[in-house]
Amino acid sequence: MRIPELVFDKEGKNLYHIYLFFIEEKWWCFGHSAHYLSMIYPQLEGIEANGENVAESIPCVYVPECYLVNLTDRYDTLVSDTCLQVSPPPAVYSYRKEYDNWCTQLTVC
Repeated sequence: MRIPELVFDKEGKNLYHIYLFFIEEKWWCFGHSAHYLSMIYPQLEGIEANGENVAESIPCVYVPECYLVNLTDRYDTLVSDTCLQVSPPPAVYSYRKEYDNWCTQLTVC
């Protein structure tokens, strides 16, 4: 999968949101967004994906449509030309410090 540079820009500054990107006809979230989403839906599997630069990797989660609909119905969502921005409850992003531990458990793809 070709990961847009916008993903790395958004996730580099992400503290409080779940950003979803439509890539290759599927919805994906990356980095901290993927971590937050995995706390809401633990059944969604996170993987480690490589960017265009082989040294550049980032965790990601594929978001099936049924989860996307449920997520956008339950939480505040903003829509732009580049992505969806979902605001999860504070209980989710308060676990930001667990991100590194979560990343070490991912499958490399």
